[in-house]
Amino acid sequence: MDTIRVMIVDDHPTVRRGLISLLSSYPDLEIVGEFDDGMMALRAVEEQNPDVILLDIQLPGPNGVDIALLITQKKPETKIIILTAFDNDEYLIGALSAGAHAYLLKNSSNETVVETIRQVHEGKRLLSPSLVDPVIRQLQTLARAHVRREFQLTDEEVKAMKMIAAGSTNEEIAREMYWSDRTAKRKVEEIIAKLGARNRTQAVAEAIKKGLI
Repeated sequence: MDTIRVMIVDDHPTVRRGLISLLSSYPDLEIVGEFDDGMMALRAVEEQNPDVILLDIQLPGPNGVDIALLITQKKPETKIIILTAFDNDEYLIGALSAGAHAYLLKNSSNETVVETIRQVHEGKRLLSPSLVDPVIRQLQTLARAHVRREFQLTDEEVKAMKMIAAGSTNEEIAREMYWSDRTAKRKVEEIIAKLGARNRTQAVAEAIKKGLI
């Protein structure tokens, strides 16, 4: 069995001691360093050559998200697991964007932490179950933004498209959007054309398929 070299970065001594005690009981896990400061860990990465880093968010100086990005840039083959008490959406998305392979909450079971280390070492990406929904919402938001750019739809046009899907007439759309009747008619025609549809029904079907509404 290959040994997985693990580095621990957390500013709480009790947490570090607990992780060291836990991981030391597994023959396939080798602790190659422990640090209470992200910059110290960053400088030690080349020398210690960890396979996986357990990294807290709240650290003296740069936070864990910033450190994750710096480590990823310096040594991209090193896998990073954010292990934190914070289920903040901004931290979560930031950490994943910075290259972290997993984001675990500190209330995760010992077995979950150990198994996450093993799976991340194999290249898998994991989240605590309670954090899946925020990531899916973010992905959906990004997907909608991509589709809007693809079809060159403005915020107003997306809102009008939702009204079309709800069965609103051009006159109702005009009142809601503060457009003239002529403008509403022209805008609806433009939206339908942008979606590559021939009529309202096809436009609604295309908007639903693309996740716009």
